Amino acid sequence: MKEHLLQLDGFELSYYETGSPSAPTMVCLHGLAGSALYSFSELLNNLSDSFHLIAIDQPGHGKSTPFREEKDYLFSNLVHWYEKVLANIITEPFYLLGHSWGADVALHYAKQFPTQLKGIILLDGGFTFPEFQEDMSFSNVYNGWNQYMEDAKYDDWEQIVTEFNHYTNNPKFKYQLSSIFIKKEKYELIASKFTVLSIINAFFTEAFSETYPFIKNPLLLIHATEPEELEHARTLGISQLRKNIENVSVISFPNTGHMIQWDLPEKIADTIINWVNKMEG
Repeated sequence: MKEHLLQLDGFELSYYETGSPSAPTMVCLHGLAGSALYSFSELLNNLSDSFHLIAIDQPGHGKSTPFREEKDYLFSNLVHWYEKVLANIITEPFYLLGHSWGADVALHYAKQFPTQLKGIILLDGGFTFPEFQEDMSFSNVYNGWNQYMEDAKYDDWEQIVTEFNHYTNNPKFKYQLSSIFIKKEKYELIASKFTVLSIINAFFTEAFSETYPFIKNPLLLIHATEPEELEHARTLGISQLRKNIENVSVISFPNTGHMIQWDLPEKIADTIINWVNKMEG
């Protein structure tokens, strides 16, 4: 992959490019406290023969500069930032793929700029959290992430690997942890507590379901099945997607968790390729 740094409005945005420039373009947005490499490196390897791929380190993550103000992380502001960013990278309509937080960004972008897109792909995001998870009150989530960011400091690399091993059964996962951690007095996440809590506020200020009636692009949701206790929330979210969006495809994979693209990178890539081939006619 080629690494790029884009300077825009006093900020620096890091993104990675791979695949064939003549193939359909797909932009990939990672989840909260992640990075482009942490979320997508294995998936991109399996998609690179079929797409021109752009994987972005979202603001405050990876090698991208954080925003200065909390309001800049609101989805309505973030997607207008992306409109300017992508105008410097892409000249034609593209597919937009988002995992977790990135799925919510994708939905809000599609609401504002539908003519820029050929289709939307949600990877286990944009359909359950926090609206359909009853225990996810603002105070519970905000305080939980606040405490996590205080505690997520590690003395050595083995502690990090041990902590993150339970997110996926793919052993290659650990090689991308360096893209989300930085060494200070201890190892800690690159995404700051300010950035993370600003994004948590955005989740509760601008609900993902508010975008649904405005989505006019074809949409593919690929979702996990674990933990089982989220099944009711998944059912509610999928029902709302189908109620409000005309062209929706929903595919689940058994025995997968939230990092579904790491659990089954080949199958997820094949699913995306087949869906896009239908869109391309």
